[in-house]
Amino acid sequence: MSSTARTHDPRSARTVSPPVGISALGTIGALLIALAIVATAFGLVVAGGSYVPAEPGLPDPGPIVGWGSPILRTLSNLAAIATIGWLLSASFLAPSSRDGVVSQQGRADLRLATAAALVWAVLAIVQMFLELANVLGLPLSEAATPDIVSTYANEIPTTRALLFMAILAFVIAVGALVTASTGASAAWLLVAIAAASLPALAGHASGLGDHALATTAGVAHVVAAVLWIGGLMALAVHAARRSLPLERAVRRFSTIALVSIVLLAVSGVGNAYARLDNAGQLVTTGYGQTVIVKAALIVGLGIIGWTVRKRVIGTLGRSSRAVVFARVAAVELVIMVIAVGLGVALASSPTPRVEVLLDTYGESLLGFPYPPAPTVANVSLTFSLDPLFFTACVVLGALYVAGVVRLVRRGDRWPWLRTASWIVGLLVIMWTTNAGIAVYAQVSVGLHMVQHMTMTMLAPILLVMGAPATLALRALKPAVGNERGPREWLVWFLHSWITRVLTNPFYVFVVYVIGLYALYFTPAFGWLMGSHVGHVFMQVHFIVSGYLFYWVLIGIDPRPKPLPYWGRLVLLLLALAVHGFFAVALMMGTEPLAAEWYGIVQPEWITDPLRDSLEGGQVAWGLSEIPTLIVLIAIAVQWSRSDEREAVRNDRQADRDDDAELRAYNERLAAMNRRDDSR
Repeated sequence: MSSTARTHDPRSARTVSPPVGISALGTIGALLIALAIVATAFGLVVAGGSYVPAEPGLPDPGPIVGWGSPILRTLSNLAAIATIGWLLSASFLAPSSRDGVVSQQGRADLRLATAAALVWAVLAIVQMFLELANVLGLPLSEAATPDIVSTYANEIPTTRALLFMAILAFVIAVGALVTASTGASAAWLLVAIAAASLPALAGHASGLGDHALATTAGVAHVVAAVLWIGGLMALAVHAARRSLPLERAVRRFSTIALVSIVLLAVSGVGNAYARLDNAGQLVTTGYGQTVIVKAALIVGLGIIGWTVRKRVIGTLGRSSRAVVFARVAAVELVIMVIAVGLGVALASSPTPRVEVLLDTYGESLLGFPYPPAPTVANVSLTFSLDPLFFTACVVLGALYVAGVVRLVRRGDRWPWLRTASWIVGLLVIMWTTNAGIAVYAQVSVGLHMVQHMTMTMLAPILLVMGAPATLALRALKPAVGNERGPREWLVWFLHSWITRVLTNPFYVFVVYVIGLYALYFTPAFGWLMGSHVGHVFMQVHFIVSGYLFYWVLIGIDPRPKPLPYWGRLVLLLLALAVHGFFAVALMMGTEPLAAEWYGIVQPEWITDPLRDSLEGGQVAWGLSEIPTLIVLIAIAVQWSRSDEREAVRNDRQADRDDDAELRAYNERLAAMNRRDDSR
C-alpha cells in the first residue's frame, strides 16, 4: 500500500490515514529538537541569560561556551525525556504478562531506551566540558585539557552532577539492553528519574535563601516534567505507528499525567516564590515574563489534553481515535518542547531575587538567622516548613485514609488502632521535620540527637504497626486480564529479591545499628549536614532504616522470610547492646562531634561545643529505652497470640481427624515399648 493510501474505519464515518513511517517520525523529532533550541535561545535573551562578551581583561569562555552550554542542556533534557518515556512505556504502558515478562513491543521500547540513554550520556559529557569552561571562564580548548578536567570537574557541583548523570545514563543503557522483565525496566526507570534530577540538586536553587523550598520544588518540577512529556512522547509514537492498544495505555497514562500536572503547578509556584522578591517581578522583569509564558503553556497543555481526550477521542472509532490522538499529541509535544527550552533558559539565567546578606558566615550557610536559646515552647511548638516531608506526610496520610474508606464502604473492617498508629507516626515525622526541633537540630548536636532518635526509633514503630501494605492489598482491586496492576506490582515487590535483601536480619542490623558508627564517627556526619541534599538524605535514611528494622521485628505486613520470635528477641537485645555502646562512646568523647559543621554554625547560646556533643550521647542513651520497651511488649504479645492461633489450629485439626496426629504419636511410642520389651 502506498504512503498516500487511506483506509476506512467501519466504526467511524471518516477515512483514516495509515500508520506514520519511521522516516516521518524522525523528521518530526528533528523539528521538535530544532524548536526546543530556538525556544532556549529566545528564553535566554528575554530572561537575561544570553551570552555577553566579557569586559577586556576579564576571563571570557567565548560564544561557543556561552550559547552552547544551555543548548546542550536542552538536548540532554530531551534525551533524558526520551529515555524515561520509553522505559515508562515498557514498564507500564505496553502489554505484558502477569509474570512480568515484557511483550515484544515492550522489548522494542527497551531498545529505544538504550539508544536514547547512550545519546543522553554523550550529551551530558559534552555539556560537562562546556559547563566547566563556563564556570572557570576559559575557552573550551583549555577547559577540556586533562589537567583542568581532573582538577576541577569533580569539585564544581554542576559538573560533578553532569558527570554522575552521564555515568548513570550509560548504566541505564546497558541495563535496558539486557532487561526482559517489567520489574527490571521499572527499576531502570527510577534510576533514570534520579539521574535527570541531579542538575536540579546542583543548580543555583541551592544557593537561594529558601534553598529547601527551591531545591524541593526544582526536583519535583523535573520529575513531573520528564514523566509527563516522556510518557506522552511514547504514546504519540505508538499511536502514530498503531503499535500499542491505545485505550488501555491512555487510561494508565492519564493517572500519571494528572499527578504530573498538579505537581508541575505546585512546584512551579514554589520555584517562582523562591526566585522572585515579589509578584510584581513577574511583569517587570524578563525572567518573570518568561515564567508567565511557561506557566501559560503548561496550563494550556492541561486544558487541551483534558478536553480532547474526554470529549473528542472518546466519541471516535478505534482507528480514528489513534489518528486524532497522534495529531493532538504532536501539538502537545510542540508546546512541551517550547516549555522545556524556556525552562532551561530560566535555569541558566540570573534570578531577580536580591539575596539578603546575613550577619555571620554560619547563618549564610544555614540560610536563616540563628534561632534563640531553646525552650520547650520554641523547640516543640514553632513551625518551619519543610515542603518535602510535609507534602509526603499529607499524601501518605490521605492515601491510607482513602484505603480505609474503600474497605468500610465495601463492608470490610479495618482495626482503628492501625489507622491511629499510622496517622500518629506521620505526625511524628512531620513534627521532627517541620517543628522548631528541625531548626535547632542544625545548630546543636544534642537537639539533633532528639530529632534523630525520634525519627528513627519512635516514628517507624508507629508506621510499621499501621500495616500499610496489608491495607493496600485489601483495598486495591486485582488487575483485569493477564497484566500487572498496582496490586500485582505490590505483590511482586513484597516477594521480590529486593524485599528479601531489605528484610534480611543481618542487613537491617548493619544499616540500622552499625550504620550509626559509620555516620557519627566519620567525617560523613559533618559532610552530610553541610548541604541540604545531604541533610535530606540523612533524614530519609533514618526513617527507612528504622522502618525496615521494626518491620523485621514487629511488622504485620507480609515479607518473604519472617524471623522466628526468638530470633526477633535476640536481634532486639543485640541492637540495644550495640546502640548502648554507641551512646557511651559519644558520652566519653573528648572532641566536639562534627566540628567542621557545628563549629561554624554555632550560635551564642552554645558556649561549650563539647558539652553539647556529650548531651547528644545522653539523649541517644535515654531515648532508646522507651521505644525498646514498646517493641519488647509488642514481640511478647505477638508471640503469645501466635501460640494461641497455633493451638486453635491444632484443636480444629484434631476435631476434623479425631486426633489422628496424637493417636499416631501414641502408637509409635507403644511400638517402641514393644520392641524394648521383646529385647
